[in-house]
Amino acid sequence: MEPSDFLELCVVYEDLPDLIELGVRVRSGEWSAASTAYTSPSFLAESGKAILHWIKGPQRRLRIEAGADTGIGWMVLDFYTIDSACHARCAVTLATGHGSRDSRPEETSRFAIELPTEIGLIERFAKECITLGSRSRPAARLIALPKLQPRHLARK
Repeated sequence: MEPSDFLELCVVYEDLPDLIELGVRVRSGEWSAASTAYTSPSFLAESGKAILHWIKGPQRRLRIEAGADTGIGWMVLDFYTIDSACHARCAVTLATGHGSRDSRPEETSRFAIELPTEIGLIERFAKECITLGSRSRPAARLIALPKLQPRHLARK
């Protein structure tokens, strides 16, 4: 069974040795979004290694960015913890447009969400990014934990 909340990265297109087109898909509850971003072929392996390094001491934020906020595709992953128990989050920001050179800011669709997760799931995602970068894996997926409902909305 597929988890209901996740972030998924895959390689959509390769124009080696210069770049890859990275596909990004996010789902959280009723919300979902997809985008692409152009980046270097080494991006996935370098990002995976940076995440593994961050896990060893996650007191500061780690920001990973691919593409550009120009209307053709952009992805930002911001990893951080919210307390001294190292409860982790990944804030995801996506922007995608219609790909025209003359695109207006109003043509760009934007999506931003915070995914609750845990260090072990982030570590698995980092390792999947590294193997995705070596083309031995179809996708890298960060599983998000279900969001807790406020007490007044919880079912009785």
